[in-house]
Amino acid sequence: MKHLIYILLLCTFSAANADEITYYNATWAEIKTKAKTEHKYIMVDCYTEWCGWCKVMDKKTMPDPSIIALMNEKIIAVRMDMEHGEGITLAMKYHITGYPTFMFFNPAGEIVYISVGYQEPKGFLKELNNAMDKNIQFSAPGYSASINIDFPDLYKMVFAENGKKKFPDAKEVATYLDKQTDLFSEANWGVLCRFDSGEKYMRFFLDNIEKYTRLYGNYYVNEKVVAVLYSQMNTAVKNNDKEKISDILKMTDQYVKNDAPRMKMDLKMEFYKGIKDWDDFADAFNEYITKTGYDNADFINSTCWNIYENCDNKKMLAEACTCMEKTIATAPQYAYMDTYAALLYKTGQMKEAETWANKAIATGKKNGDKTSSTEELLKKITAQK
Repeated sequence: MKHLIYILLLCTFSAANADEITYYNATWAEIKTKAKTEHKYIMVDCYTEWCGWCKVMDKKTMPDPSIIALMNEKIIAVRMDMEHGEGITLAMKYHITGYPTFMFFNPAGEIVYISVGYQEPKGFLKELNNAMDKNIQFSAPGYSASINIDFPDLYKMVFAENGKKKFPDAKEVATYLDKQTDLFSEANWGVLCRFDSGEKYMRFFLDNIEKYTRLYGNYYVNEKVVAVLYSQMNTAVKNNDKEKISDILKMTDQYVKNDAPRMKMDLKMEFYKGIKDWDDFADAFNEYITKTGYDNADFINSTCWNIYENCDNKKMLAEACTCMEKTIATAPQYAYMDTYAALLYKTGQMKEAETWANKAIATGKKNGDKTSSTEELLKKITAQK
């Protein structure tokens, strides 16, 4: 019997020493029981086999000693592949479609916090503490204790394995919702929350936003608001409608509860980029940098890469170069160096481009990153010399 108990313990924990995070491997019901018994929070590390940033975070963030210590002391850590087993069930219940995502539950098994995307150790440590701070957590009593919700087929198809997913269009979603008697049920909230359902149900959601917030929490409602705003913005881009973007910015002030000024800057940049108005885009990007600085290095890098790929405006390209130079000064990562080298190349600064391409390759190889794209860039640079 002693040997059997020992074997079970080994199977239950995928890591069992102070040098690693201890992950608990069990059914969701068993995980919730353990959390309640030990009065600990649950963190579900949501990943998929194809998620590259999940692997980067596993390698670069999770081994941090401060994160290991905090997790092993106060949190029951669980890793779930969201395309298999109970992972699919949890993904559907809590509308998880981007990875990595980290869901946090209090000792009673209630979802209270969500953190999305790759993060460096310092940022993720802050998120762990935020997740256990009752002043920051959200309340979502509309989510039942059961994880087996009777979602419609059009919803379930989005949570199939990669390559097998099927997304309904707005007309299909609206047709489904037209037949429902309770648009506040957990299943129907999932449909409304996850999909574009057209003008009618966008208006229904906004008209009932306070009730949805009481039921499902400000995190999810804010996510839906952002989806609505970006859907409206994309329509404005298609129609090249500058008057429409003004209406969208007013909607942002009305419905975005957290950091509406920042959201407005993001929307303006996306709109002007979409209609290729690089002069107004430059103004919006400069406003962003002036007000937020260079702390959000990933966003700056992504924006500057989009400029590299889509913009031929010399002034904008030069400003992107300056932004990446300052970003690298505070965060000298491979991806940022690669973007900087590409921008230098596009602006004809071949000597500097070669220098930074080589630096990017050296940094990437040191950290185990794939550097083939930068090596191809370096070939182009040397061919121009």
